[in-house]
Amino acid sequence: MRRVLLLASSLAVLGFAACSPTLKPGECKTSDNCKGQVGYGKVCVQGQCQECGQDTDCKAGFVCKANKCEPRPECEGPADCAAGKTCQAGKCVAAAPDECGPDRACGAGQECMGGRCVAKAAPASGPCDQLQSVYFGFDESTLTADARAALEADAKCIKEKGGKLRVEGNCDERGTAEYNMHLGQRRADAVKKYLDGLGLSAGNISTVSYGKEKPICTEATEACWAKNRRADLK
Repeated sequence: MRRVLLLASSLAVLGFAACSPTLKPGECKTSDNCKGQVGYGKVCVQGQCQECGQDTDCKAGFVCKANKCEPRPECEGPADCAAGKTCQAGKCVAAAPDECGPDRACGAGQECMGGRCVAKAAPASGPCDQLQSVYFGFDESTLTADARAALEADAKCIKEKGGKLRVEGNCDERGTAEYNMHLGQRRADAVKKYLDGLGLSAGNISTVSYGKEKPICTEATEACWAKNRRADLK
């Protein structure tokens, strides 16, 4: 009887193993599946063995970008550079001379912001409760030109009304919950740094990441995912 039970147990195990899907090279369910795979990364990200999934997977002085460890840029925004310098392509370079300031006024319909003449915003009709959200590329926390323009307009409204601000980082549905929480925080932090560089007090700006927990669109399309890769200002 004992032999029969042992045989039945062995057959059950073999049957389970036969039904279990076999992972292809480079595929994974956990990071343990990536160990020993030559030519592939050691971290499991969205079912693939990658070099990194977040900055902490890289050695000191490197950050994770598009699942590759790259040297940490010197700066991410103007607030990271010393006076007289600005951030371009991750490096602090000499800033161009201000085109406006206390002694140089802008033309009609313009105002000076950050040393540049920009179009005046329409007068605010109420409290700053309709601030613009900013959007990011896939797996990115770098501010685009459109995002910077939106933040500059938001900064004008916030300066007029005063008060505290909360920046909420969000992601699309792809990737693990843990990874997206980190990515959402990087996005919120990037917005805070840029607003600080525009003259808003960092002490009045708090940040929070919701990862992929607060989508505003639920279709599995690129157009929908793009709406969820955002930072909201509240």
